Amino acid sequence: MNKFADLIDEHLEELAALETFDVGKVYSFETNVDIPSISKEVRYFAGSADKIHGKTLKLSSEFQGYTLLEPIGVVGLIIPWNFPSAMFVLKCAPALAAGCTMVIKPAEQAPLTALYLAHLAKLAGIPNGVLNVVTGFGDTAGAAVASHMDIDCVSFTGSTEVGRLVMQAAATSNLKPVSLELGGKSPLLIFDDANVNQAADLALLGSLANKGEICVCSSRVFVQEGIYDKLVENLVEKVKTWVVGDPFDPSTHQGPQVILMNLLVRYQNI
Repeated sequence: MNKFADLIDEHLEELAALETFDVGKVYSFETNVDIPSISKEVRYFAGSADKIHGKTLKLSSEFQGYTLLEPIGVVGLIIPWNFPSAMFVLKCAPALAAGCTMVIKPAEQAPLTALYLAHLAKLAGIPNGVLNVVTGFGDTAGAAVASHMDIDCVSFTGSTEVGRLVMQAAATSNLKPVSLELGGKSPLLIFDDANVNQAADLALLGSLANKGEICVCSSRVFVQEGIYDKLVENLVEKVKTWVVGDPFDPSTHQGPQVILMNLLVRYQNI
């Protein structure tokens, strides 16, 4: 796993470029924040691999008991399109550390970094069959992962609607445990005693970070009447400085909302 992290660092620019091509993320953010963070996460869980301990328990009379933590087996990991690399690592690294094998299903809109990370994992020495990537659509490949009788648990990050389907598929197959992180939009509350300039900065970041394509996006901002007009005026001025454009341009704050590769495929089909 540490070798895997080293290879992520060595191929940082390639991973950042693939992420930018795939989902329009700003390249400078990918090279400075997103991709460097995932190698740290791999190293963190690599450090926990030899620290998975059970407990020894004193029972009644002269009895003693103990717990033993073991790998659950094959895990299915279904990741979203808005943070492909980060979610890949946040799901696969702890599973690797626990000794599990896995089937990872990236979002159909953003498969490139998952495939490249799997390539790096193989170069790092992770054995064949331990970390597997299956691309495809949610209603076929994702559904197969959620309902497969030989997959022992499933982790899904995405919409509430699809989360329900994943849980249903797990229940009607082999009753596999399910871990869900489901999307939502979070309100931002700003009261009269807030620093207007700082509050406007936070509202802008909360609404437009990662193009607003984030489960904790503060897309609803509630402002107390006393500073409402000042905050709106301040926020409008800040938004005017927000540059939307080429995600490879260092001056760009926000890349495209639409995935170019998918558009090209659709045009070709037409």
